[in-house]
Amino acid sequence: MARVITQAEMGIIASITLLTSLIQIIVNLGLNSSIAKFISESMGRGADYSKYVISALALRIPLTLAITSQIVIFSTYLSITLFNTPKYSNILSLAAVDIALLSINPLLNNTLLGSGKLKEMAVYGVSSVMIRWVSITAFLYKGFVLTGVVYGWITGDSALLIMLLISTSKSINFQKNLLSQSIVLLPSMLKFSWPIYIGSITTFLYTWYDKALILAFLSLEQLGIYNIAYMPFSVLASIAASLGSSLLPYYGIMYGKNNHKAISEGIKRASKYTMLIMFPLALGLAATAKPVITLFAGQQYESGWPVLATLAIFGLVYGLSPAFSNLLLIYGKTKTILLLNLISVASSLTLLPLILLLNLTGLAIVKGASLLITFILSIYYISKIVKIEVNTSTATKTLISSLTMAITVLATQQLLQNKILLPLHVLIGAITYTSIIRRMKILNEEDVQLIKGIFGEKIARNIAKIMNIQ
Repeated sequence: MARVITQAEMGIIASITLLTSLIQIIVNLGLNSSIAKFISESMGRGADYSKYVISALALRIPLTLAITSQIVIFSTYLSITLFNTPKYSNILSLAAVDIALLSINPLLNNTLLGSGKLKEMAVYGVSSVMIRWVSITAFLYKGFVLTGVVYGWITGDSALLIMLLISTSKSINFQKNLLSQSIVLLPSMLKFSWPIYIGSITTFLYTWYDKALILAFLSLEQLGIYNIAYMPFSVLASIAASLGSSLLPYYGIMYGKNNHKAISEGIKRASKYTMLIMFPLALGLAATAKPVITLFAGQQYESGWPVLATLAIFGLVYGLSPAFSNLLLIYGKTKTILLLNLISVASSLTLLPLILLLNLTGLAIVKGASLLITFILSIYYISKIVKIEVNTSTATKTLISSLTMAITVLATQQLLQNKILLPLHVLIGAITYTSIIRRMKILNEEDVQLIKGIFGEKIARNIAKIMNIQ
């Protein structure tokens, strides 16, 4: 997509994405996160969770329609405010349709998350993304440009909504007084969720203020460059979020059973695998930042590679954070979540002068610092409610393996300086990393048995062979 549209048009897409995220935050009310907690805890107690789902939808749907209709009505004024021209009003009206879809999908998706339907989530997510990008490609090929991008969004998100509705409806116990019972439940849900909601607003302001500053004081071209540089890092963040989300049902059910020891053991086991996955991905992305951007987005975005490399280095935090994510939510520490968000934002803003010195890279440092501060504070507060155990030996070995891999890839790039050879660099990095963790014997027979239980005997046998595990 970046090769077909201009940097200014990429800036417009980033601006519309900002608006979309703002509306999602407004209608969220903290229910996107809390619904998963309510459902998983209900399952742990053997109770029906249908009322929670209907209650959240009964509020979300009319609120979403009320707000998105205003975007359509005032699209001309909104276009002038954002872009200093009314010519993008039709794009904003189309975007309102996608905003409505995106405001409902997360609630249904987290319903599946809370009920432990991770396989369905993965299938639906991958399918909708494929539909979205195939549609975008087709519309761009037909010459629709910005309109085609939004049409692609709508197509993919509509497909996701249909899949989520079908799957969720199968889990709902429709009964005569379900709606009235659900409405009664809403005040207690909102009371629990409001600190999460305020925390979400704070997180949104921090997540998007960098792009808002660029939009206000710099050009759409620079916003486009920054947005392109941020995209690969957002993939890294999404992988970490998926790993963390996969643990939420387990943590929720164990909490519902009051089995805190199982949660501690889960942290120790999960952190080993998240480190093995995320450490090499983060440092590998940092090492290949320049060819990644130039190969997939084009030479015109090359100046954004320091931003990506900086963010990827801070992404090492994702090696551990998925094992701890959602624990404060599971334990009902919503006010602590709010406090963490406020402290991390306030602390990172002290680094704002870096923007004057390092421009877009300075923004990346500020954002990365917030990520690190949030993680450190989260560990501190989590340690007060549940015992934390992390295998420091595995952490050290995995970090050394990942650093060696990254250095090897950087050296290879100096010898073979051609972006087309990126797949070769990735392959060399993968072989290097696998060889080192094999020599260090990070994986053992117990890990192979776990892999066998999840992925089957054939995959487990192949991994055991590669890792030289007898």
